Amino acid sequence: MDNRNLAIAIVLCIVIFLGWNFLSYKMGWIPEEKTPGKAIAPSARSSAPDAPTGSPDAPAGSPDAVADFAGQSPAPGPASDTGRAVSVETPLYTAVLQSDGGVLRRFTLKGYRTGIGGSAPLVEMVDAPAAAQAPLGILLDGLATWNGPQWTLTGGDLTLADGEDGVLTFTADVDGVALRRELAFSASDYVITERLFLASPKPRSVNTAFTLGISSLNTDRKVSVFTSLRHALLGGPQPEPEESQYNPTRIAWLQGADFDEESAPADLAKGTPVLNGASWMGVMNNYFLGAVSMDDPAAGAKGRLIGSVYHVLIGKTGVALRPGEEVLLRSAYFLGPKESGRLAATPNDIGRALDYGFFSVIARPLVRLLVFFHGYTNNYGLAVILMTMLIKLIFWPLSQKSYKSMNQMKKLQPMMLKIREKYKDDKEAMNREVMQLYKTYKVSPAGGCLPIVVQIPVFFGLYQGLLNAIELRHSPFIATLPFSDIPWLADLASPDPWLITPLTMGATMFLQQKMSPSSADPTQARIMMLMPLIFTVLFLNFPAGLVVYWLVNNVISIGQQWWQLRRA
Repeated sequence: MDNRNLAIAIVLCIVIFLGWNFLSYKMGWIPEEKTPGKAIAPSARSSAPDAPTGSPDAPAGSPDAVADFAGQSPAPGPASDTGRAVSVETPLYTAVLQSDGGVLRRFTLKGYRTGIGGSAPLVEMVDAPAAAQAPLGILLDGLATWNGPQWTLTGGDLTLADGEDGVLTFTADVDGVALRRELAFSASDYVITERLFLASPKPRSVNTAFTLGISSLNTDRKVSVFTSLRHALLGGPQPEPEESQYNPTRIAWLQGADFDEESAPADLAKGTPVLNGASWMGVMNNYFLGAVSMDDPAAGAKGRLIGSVYHVLIGKTGVALRPGEEVLLRSAYFLGPKESGRLAATPNDIGRALDYGFFSVIARPLVRLLVFFHGYTNNYGLAVILMTMLIKLIFWPLSQKSYKSMNQMKKLQPMMLKIREKYKDDKEAMNREVMQLYKTYKVSPAGGCLPIVVQIPVFFGLYQGLLNAIELRHSPFIATLPFSDIPWLADLASPDPWLITPLTMGATMFLQQKMSPSSADPTQARIMMLMPLIFTVLFLNFPAGLVVYWLVNNVISIGQQWWQLRRA
C-alpha cells in the first residue's frame, strides 16, 4: 500500500472533523441558533441532614416542580415590577435584585464587553428579557413565589471591596410556608450562595426548586465571511449579525460523573429529560456560563428554551416539614466567564463546564502553556507562535524521519511507475512487486505518515483548546493593518476580517504539496493538491488564533522540509 493512501485518509479525517459542524449548519442539517444565550455555572453546598426528603433513588415522577414540566416551566409566569431594586456592586460585577422574591433584574460583568474597545457595552448575563422571567426565583410546589406574597428585605445596597462579603435576606409567607432566603455575595468570585429556610405550622411535604434564566446575551455576534460574500455577490437586505456555529449557546449539565449538553433549539424547546442526581445545570457558550446547583444526591434538574430565554432549574421533591422545625436547603448560582482558574475553585465540580471534548487531556495543558507564554509576551498572538514552535521542536525528530522517508519514496517513484504500467491489469501482482521494492530498498511505506498520526491528537486538542479559551477572546495580535488604522487581527477569537491569514495559510499548504514527492497515482495526486483549497475554505471562518497556529506550523514545516531536501 502506498503511503499516500494513509496520508489521504488522515487528511480526510481532519477535514471531516473540522468541516462537519460548518457544513451541517450551511446545509441546514442542524438549525441555526436563533437566541444566543450565555451563562455560567452554579455551585452548591450540602443540604441539611435533618430534612427527610425521600430516597435518593426515588424516581422523579409525580407532579412536582422538577418532573411536571408541561405545566410548571422553570419560570412559570413573568416577574412583576413590585418591590424596590437593591444593587450589589463588586469589582467583578453589578447585580440588581428585586426586593419582592429576591429575583435578579440585571447581572453585568465589569471585565468583559460585547465588542472590541472601551465603548462596547458590557456583557450582561441577565438582561431585560431574562429578568422578566425571574432568574434566581424559587418554586414552591410548582408555584412562583416572587409574585403575590409580601416579602420583607433585610439589608440594603451592597458595595463590596476586595475580600469583602455581604448578605441579603428575603422573607415571606407563601401558601402557609414561611420562607427565608439568605443570598451571600463575595467580591472575589462570581458565585452567589443561597441558604433557603422552610417552616410550616403543620406537617406537610413540599417540592422546591431553584431557577435561573439566561436570554439573548448577543456577545460576539458578527456577519460571517460567507454571509458577507453572498451579500456582496447577490445583494439584498443588509445581513444581520449572527451567532457563530463554532460558539453555539447550549444547556449543559453534570449528572454524576457525566457531563452533557444540548444546543439544538428544537430539542431544547421540548425540554431536557428530568435528570436525577444532577450536580448542576446551566446555560453556556464557549466563553460564559450561568448555572444553578445543589449538592444533594436526590436533586433533580430540568432545562428548556422558552421563547428567547433559556431556563434551568434544580430542586428536591418531598421535602418534609414538621411543626416547630426549620428545614435548610443549600444552593448556589454561578454567573460569569469560563476562566479555568475560577471554575476550578468553584464547588460541585463546576470546572467540568470548561469541556474540551475527547482530547481534554491534551487541550488543558496546551491552554495552560499558552497562558504561560502570554505572561512573558503580553500578546496572545506571540504566545500562539511560541507554543507552535515548541510543539514543532518536540516533534522535530519524528518530522525528520517523515521527510527522510518521503525522499526515499521520491527516489522509488520511477520504478513504481514502471511496475504500475507493467502490471496495470493485475492488481495483486502489482501490489506484490511494490512491496518487494519497499523491502529491497528498506523503505517503510508508512514512514512518512506515522509522525502525522502521532501529531493528530495534539492538533485536535489544540483546536479545542484555542476554540474554547476565553483568554483569546478580544485579545489582539496585530490590531491594525500595517501603516493604517484599519482593524485586522484585533480579536484572536474572531475570523480574520480581511482573510489574509487563511489565504496565506492555504498558499503555504500548496507550497508544501509542491515540495513533497508526487504520487505515482494521478488520482491520489489530484486529491492531495485539492487539500490546500479545502483547508483554506474551512479556515476562512475559523478564529484567527487557530489560523495563526496552522500558518506558523506550515512555515516551520516548509523550512524544515527545505533543509532536509538540501541535506539529501
